[in-house]
Amino acid sequence: MHETASHRALLSALWFAAIALLCVVLWLHPLKIAGAGILLFIVLPTISAAIFAGLWGGQILDPTRTITLRQSLLRGIAVAVGAFFIFALLYAVALPFAERGWSIGQSGGLFLLTATFGMLFAIPIILIGGILGGATLYWFGRSIHPES
Repeated sequence: MHETASHRALLSALWFAAIALLCVVLWLHPLKIAGAGILLFIVLPTISAAIFAGLWGGQILDPTRTITLRQSLLRGIAVAVGAFFIFALLYAVALPFAERGWSIGQSGGLFLLTATFGMLFAIPIILIGGILGGATLYWFGRSIHPES
Protein backbone atom coordinates (compact mmCIF):
# COMPACT_ATOMS: atom_id res chain seq x y z
CA MET A 1 0.00 0.00 0.00
CA HIS A 2 1.30 3.43 -0.90
CA GLU A 3 1.69 5.63 2.14
CA THR A 4 0.56 9.23 1.74
CA ALA A 5 0.67 12.29 3.96
CA SER A 6 -3.00 11.77 4.84
CA HIS A 7 -2.27 8.20 5.98
CA ARG A 8 0.57 9.46 8.15
CA ALA A 9 -1.64 12.21 9.59
CA LEU A 10 -4.43 9.77 10.41
CA LEU A 11 -2.07 7.27 12.04
CA SER A 12 -0.43 10.08 14.02
CA ALA A 13 -3.82 11.41 15.16
CA LEU A 14 -4.94 7.98 16.38
CA TRP A 15 -1.54 7.31 17.97
CA PHE A 16 -1.37 10.54 19.96
CA ALA A 17 -5.06 10.27 20.93
CA ALA A 18 -4.36 6.84 22.42
CA ILE A 19 -1.26 8.13 24.22
CA ALA A 20 -3.20 11.14 25.57
CA LEU A 21 -6.03 8.91 26.76
CA LEU A 22 -3.56 6.59 28.47
CA CYS A 23 -1.73 9.49 30.14
CA VAL A 24 -4.80 11.29 31.48
CA VAL A 25 -6.46 8.10 32.69
CA LEU A 26 -3.31 7.01 34.52
CA TRP A 27 -2.78 10.52 35.90
CA LEU A 28 -6.36 10.97 37.12
CA HIS A 29 -7.21 7.37 38.05
CA PRO A 30 -7.17 7.88 41.84
CA LEU A 31 -9.79 10.65 41.58
CA LYS A 32 -13.53 10.21 41.45
CA ILE A 33 -14.70 12.21 38.46
CA ALA A 34 -18.29 13.20 37.64
CA GLY A 35 -19.67 13.10 34.10
CA ALA A 36 -18.71 16.69 33.29
CA GLY A 37 -15.20 15.99 34.56
CA ILE A 38 -14.87 13.01 32.23
CA LEU A 39 -15.77 15.26 29.31
CA LEU A 40 -13.50 18.11 30.40
CA PHE A 41 -10.45 16.19 31.60
CA ILE A 42 -10.47 12.93 29.62
CA VAL A 43 -12.41 13.41 26.39
CA LEU A 44 -11.19 16.94 25.55
CA PRO A 45 -7.46 16.17 25.98
CA THR A 46 -7.85 13.06 23.83
CA ILE A 47 -9.65 14.98 21.07
CA SER A 48 -7.09 17.79 21.30
CA ALA A 49 -4.21 15.37 20.87
CA ALA A 50 -5.88 13.81 17.84
CA ILE A 51 -6.52 17.20 16.24
CA PHE A 52 -3.00 18.57 16.64
CA ALA A 53 -1.27 15.27 15.85
CA GLY A 54 -3.36 15.00 12.70
CA LEU A 55 -2.21 18.46 11.68
CA TRP A 56 1.46 18.22 12.63
CA GLY A 57 2.39 14.76 13.97
CA GLY A 58 2.46 12.95 10.65
CA GLN A 59 5.92 14.40 10.07
CA ILE A 60 7.25 11.93 12.64
CA LEU A 61 6.42 9.13 10.21
CA ASP A 62 8.00 10.91 7.24
CA PRO A 63 11.58 9.56 6.94
CA THR A 64 12.63 12.63 4.94
CA ARG A 65 11.53 15.04 7.70
CA THR A 66 12.28 13.06 10.87
CA ILE A 67 15.60 11.31 10.51
CA THR A 68 16.67 10.72 14.11
CA LEU A 69 15.04 9.65 17.34
CA ARG A 70 15.95 13.04 18.83
CA GLN A 71 13.93 14.79 16.13
CA SER A 72 10.96 12.53 16.85
CA LEU A 73 11.15 13.35 20.56
CA LEU A 74 11.15 17.08 19.84
CA ARG A 75 8.27 16.73 17.37
CA GLY A 76 6.37 14.63 19.91
CA ILE A 77 6.82 17.29 22.58
CA ALA A 78 5.73 19.97 20.09
CA VAL A 79 2.60 17.95 19.28
CA ALA A 80 1.79 17.56 22.99
CA VAL A 81 2.29 21.29 23.69
CA GLY A 82 0.17 22.24 20.66
CA ALA A 83 -2.50 19.78 21.77
CA PHE A 84 -2.52 21.41 25.20
CA PHE A 85 -3.33 24.81 23.70
CA ILE A 86 -6.15 23.25 21.66
CA PHE A 87 -7.35 21.65 24.90
CA ALA A 88 -7.24 25.04 26.65
CA LEU A 89 -9.40 26.51 23.91
CA LEU A 90 -11.89 23.62 23.94
CA TYR A 91 -11.99 23.68 27.74
CA ALA A 92 -12.73 27.42 27.80
CA VAL A 93 -15.62 26.93 25.38
CA ALA A 94 -16.98 23.70 26.94
CA LEU A 95 -16.84 24.65 30.64
CA PRO A 96 -19.77 27.10 30.53
CA PHE A 97 -21.93 24.35 29.01
CA ALA A 98 -20.70 21.58 31.30
CA GLU A 99 -20.78 23.36 34.67
CA ARG A 100 -23.12 25.87 36.26
CA GLY A 101 -21.82 29.27 37.25
CA TRP A 102 -19.81 29.95 34.10
CA SER A 103 -20.84 31.98 31.08
CA ILE A 104 -19.59 31.91 27.51
CA GLY A 105 -18.50 35.53 27.99
CA GLN A 106 -15.85 34.28 30.41
CA SER A 107 -14.28 31.96 27.82
CA GLY A 108 -11.46 34.37 26.92
CA GLY A 109 -10.36 34.58 30.53
CA LEU A 110 -10.81 30.85 30.99
CA PHE A 111 -8.55 30.23 27.99
CA LEU A 112 -5.81 32.47 29.41
CA LEU A 113 -6.17 30.91 32.86
CA THR A 114 -6.06 27.37 31.49
CA ALA A 115 -3.22 28.11 29.07
CA THR A 116 -1.00 29.62 31.78
CA PHE A 117 -1.72 27.94 35.11
CA GLY A 118 -2.89 24.76 33.43
CA MET A 119 0.42 24.50 31.60
CA LEU A 120 2.31 24.85 34.89
CA PHE A 121 0.20 22.11 36.45
CA ALA A 122 0.21 19.76 33.46
CA ILE A 123 3.76 20.19 32.10
CA PRO A 124 5.02 16.84 33.48
CA ILE A 125 2.27 14.84 31.79
CA ILE A 126 2.59 16.92 28.60
CA LEU A 127 6.31 16.16 28.38
CA ILE A 128 5.88 12.47 29.21
CA GLY A 129 3.05 12.08 26.70
CA GLY A 130 4.95 13.94 23.98
CA ILE A 131 8.13 11.96 24.47
CA LEU A 132 6.25 8.67 24.68
CA GLY A 133 4.12 9.45 21.64
CA GLY A 134 6.99 10.77 19.52
CA ALA A 135 9.37 7.92 20.31
CA THR A 136 6.89 5.07 19.93
CA LEU A 137 5.43 6.47 16.71
CA TYR A 138 8.95 6.89 15.30
CA TRP A 139 9.88 3.31 16.22
CA PHE A 140 6.60 1.99 14.85
CA GLY A 141 7.11 3.86 11.58
CA ARG A 142 10.64 2.50 11.24
CA SER A 143 9.49 -1.04 12.02
CA ILE A 144 6.94 -1.06 9.19
CA HIS A 145 9.40 0.63 6.80
CA PRO A 146 12.83 -0.68 7.91
CA GLU A 147 14.55 0.65 4.78
CA SER A 148 13.93 4.27 5.86
